[in-house]
Amino acid sequence: MAPKIGEILIESGVVTEIQLSQALEVQKSKKKRLGELLVELGFSTDSDIADALSKKLMVPLVDCTTYKIPDTLIAIVPPSIAKDRLVFPIELKDTTLIIAMADPLDYKTIDELSFRTKLKLSPVVSSKKSILQAIEKNYKGIDEKTAFDEINADLVAEKDVEFLEERPQEEAANIESLYSKGKTPTIVKLVAMLIAEAIKLKASDIHIEPREKYIQVRFRIHGELRNIHKYEKNIFDSVVSRIKIISNLDITNRRLPQDGSTRVFFQNKEVDLRVSTLPSIYGEKIVMRLLDATTNLVPMDDLLMPAAMKNSLVDAIKKPQGMVIVTGPTGSGKTTTLYACLTFLKSESRNIVTIEDPVEYKLEGITQVSVNDPIGLSFASVLRSVLRQDPDVVLVGEIRDLETAEIAVKASLTGHMVLSTLHTNNTIATITRLIDLGIPGYLLGSAVSGILAQRLVRRICNNCKVKYEVPESLYSIEGLPPLTKCYFGTGCDQCGNTGYSGRLAVYEYLPLTFKMKQLISRGADELEMLKAAKEEGVTFLFEDAWNKVRSGVTSIEEVMSKVPMDYRMKS
Repeated sequence: MAPKIGEILIESGVVTEIQLSQALEVQKSKKKRLGELLVELGFSTDSDIADALSKKLMVPLVDCTTYKIPDTLIAIVPPSIAKDRLVFPIELKDTTLIIAMADPLDYKTIDELSFRTKLKLSPVVSSKKSILQAIEKNYKGIDEKTAFDEINADLVAEKDVEFLEERPQEEAANIESLYSKGKTPTIVKLVAMLIAEAIKLKASDIHIEPREKYIQVRFRIHGELRNIHKYEKNIFDSVVSRIKIISNLDITNRRLPQDGSTRVFFQNKEVDLRVSTLPSIYGEKIVMRLLDATTNLVPMDDLLMPAAMKNSLVDAIKKPQGMVIVTGPTGSGKTTTLYACLTFLKSESRNIVTIEDPVEYKLEGITQVSVNDPIGLSFASVLRSVLRQDPDVVLVGEIRDLETAEIAVKASLTGHMVLSTLHTNNTIATITRLIDLGIPGYLLGSAVSGILAQRLVRRICNNCKVKYEVPESLYSIEGLPPLTKCYFGTGCDQCGNTGYSGRLAVYEYLPLTFKMKQLISRGADELEMLKAAKEEGVTFLFEDAWNKVRSGVTSIEEVMSKVPMDYRMKS
């Protein structure tokens, strides 16, 4: 396991354990580098920290102020990245870039720079002051746009990313002006590069966020947002116009939120882009969700659901009628689970129809319908029509209102198997939510067969996974088996030095047994239903997550941050 900067500074006598603890406590509220805080608090100096890191890591210590770097290095590491990541390029030797860093243990920055530059990085150590002075000296007057064009000249050509939908030509002069801004070669290349880079990194979302003086681009990878790029603010309007052009949005409307879509082909892969705009005080924030239409669907056996839970769920969806609801927040893998259920149920003897917003994955042998609210094609209206199509199984993408809920419930009571989703925190809360929408308890108890709640946690990278023993008292929770060993990823090239690779779901399945149906019909409160569920052996979300920590597929830190541990654990 790689040493941490705090451990090195203590071993070198630069700071004491008490001073380090104080700095770490301050770091919780101030999102700054540890070295910066130690200097701010007066516990150390930049030069002492740099000297200690150099000696301990056996990395050269350099004075960046003595360097005058050529334009080629400035193009490789543009000003925004140098300032934001506190790095300074020293020399380029063949395919290796020697770069000065205040924190040579910042593997995330090393990995991202290596990806951007397509070079191998060799870090050396320098003080923060030295790096900032060198940046000021060498980058003064450099145009960020020019540097960007040079570094990305061969990353991806706009012709490599083919947009399949294009906005029709407008006639108004002001619209033509906005179009021209969005079609300049630099902007076309920039947007194409962002999308291509996101696809390569297997990102699920691209966030383009206007700040007061710059543009921040972040990718959501394996559920975690990462800062990827930072650009000058002067290109923002052009970037927004370009994205609106390719996603069929009104480029003259900057005051109201908009939703659009487009499709792209890149590296023999078809990807759907769902684009959302949101006006903010510094401009319109853009979020693009990437849906890979060629992604392989996950079979039921690969969901890593506990065997007893999976068998209970399969028994419910195999019934000729009833309703199974999958619940959880946005991005918790509900669609993946439902598609696994559909794949399991698919056969020549079943007529399966889905109603989705949008259709995320294409399933052979299944009729899929995409809703379109602006033209009156809502979940409720489509569901009425679908029920006249002699369906055996109906998937309703989301229950959003009473009308959709009522039709879904009636469908399940009249000989159809209905699968759907709802945004609630757990299984019992789903019952409460449906009753709040206006579904009578006696109908709900008769219609619903089971409810599945889930969350996504990151999976530990198998390539760099290690085990460590922990005191039993450290992770001991009433009602759960003691955790005496944990696993974590040390970080490697295969996982981008994050220690994690991919995600998996943790589950809570509530079968609506005769006793549960009775409680719902007579209006029992949540606590009474929770007690009954516990008595009937329901495995709650945190319990399943805890078991996955014990089996070594995820870490205790990941579970503690992603999965709620509520009062039911002790009820």
